[in-house]
Amino acid sequence: MDLIHENVRSLFYKLLIPSVGGAAVVAAYSFVDTIAIGQGVGPDGTAACAVFLPIFTIADFIGILCGTGGSILYGKAKGSSQPEKANACFTGSILLVLLGALIAWVLLLLFQDPLYRLFGADDALLPYVKEYGGMIVAALPSFVLIACLPAFLNVDGAPDLVLTAAVAGAALNIFGDWFFVFPLHMGMFGAALATVLGSLIQLVVMGGYVLSKRSSYRFVLPHKWTAAFLKTVTNGFGTAFSPLAVIATTFVVNNQIMKYADTAALAVYGMLSTIRALLNYVYTGAGQAVQPIASSGYGAGKPERYWSAYRLGIRANLCIGTAVTAICILFPGPITALFIKATPEVAAIAPAIFRIYALSFLPLGISTFLCAYLQSIMRARPAAVIAVMRGLLVNCALLILLPLAFGAVGIWAAFAAADLLVAAAALLYLRKLKNESSDGGRKC
Repeated sequence: MDLIHENVRSLFYKLLIPSVGGAAVVAAYSFVDTIAIGQGVGPDGTAACAVFLPIFTIADFIGILCGTGGSILYGKAKGSSQPEKANACFTGSILLVLLGALIAWVLLLLFQDPLYRLFGADDALLPYVKEYGGMIVAALPSFVLIACLPAFLNVDGAPDLVLTAAVAGAALNIFGDWFFVFPLHMGMFGAALATVLGSLIQLVVMGGYVLSKRSSYRFVLPHKWTAAFLKTVTNGFGTAFSPLAVIATTFVVNNQIMKYADTAALAVYGMLSTIRALLNYVYTGAGQAVQPIASSGYGAGKPERYWSAYRLGIRANLCIGTAVTAICILFPGPITALFIKATPEVAAIAPAIFRIYALSFLPLGISTFLCAYLQSIMRARPAAVIAVMRGLLVNCALLILLPLAFGAVGIWAAFAAADLLVAAAALLYLRKLKNESSDGGRKC
């Protein structure tokens, strides 16, 4: 796979299908868990999944931060014909992700209960969250690494292996969810065990490739450790902040739901947050398909390549977002039935919530992709601004303000309004950036 000379469209689709497919399969872990728990345990189990979701996002944040940041730097250095520098970027990123995983692992092992309560668990939900979370937290480093490695496999021309690893892990997870939750009646713990086993299979497949002679990666220690870590964090922050923002958003929205609605609404949000997480993975996968092409093109001084990749990537996310939005608006009842054995209370409120919340899915795809793209052409600061606006400032502000005027409806409308505002601002910035690149140089 020649990232510098091969046709951009051909390269994009070679990377897109494995990247989006692999991302979707990884996201299916919590998706399938939520379905199995909803059918096998009930609405309280689904609500517990919504409470636990931020823990998954901690793993995603660390892994995507280091994987995206490091792979962009690696691609740029390779495009500039600096292989030793490229491998130093890779080594620094791997060491950073291992350090981050270790710190998060220890802290979560020590402070599980306070965190669960912080994210909305009450006395009734806490046992369910602990039953599910104990096994996941024990295996947290594997989830960090499987979030990190796909970006490196993509830029090394091995995207198919990302998909292979994801499918193998998901197959084991899906079988385990059925076997542990239903025939063995292991409940939330069984779903968690299936998820952990699936993640370990992924780690073995992807990690084995990185350490093998088939990969281009070699461990070269950076000359300046602090600078290497800082560059990785800076270039990965925009994409990585999206899962991190889920933590702040979950804290606000779970507490707002319990204030303005009830546990039935929290169960519906558990379903929607799982769908949103799935979409976030898919949107990020489309961004990861573009990043090797864009960062290599940027390093080689070929702006026509990274702007071609931009057009392909944003069209892909627009198509995905439109399809998912339409499905959620048209079929909220069947989707609810897929997730849980709905109580009358859940069945009554789910359709209206689905139709309002689903309006956020299309603009979410735009802003998620633009963050990834801007990082690829070394525009880390505006990418970070977009990510923070969408995930924290605008979203949380509207989650607090709109319910004051519209009650529980304002909670669901806040997501759509925030994503729409941020996507519009991001598109205006990209239009300005592209107009400024009329000279065709790297100053775009």
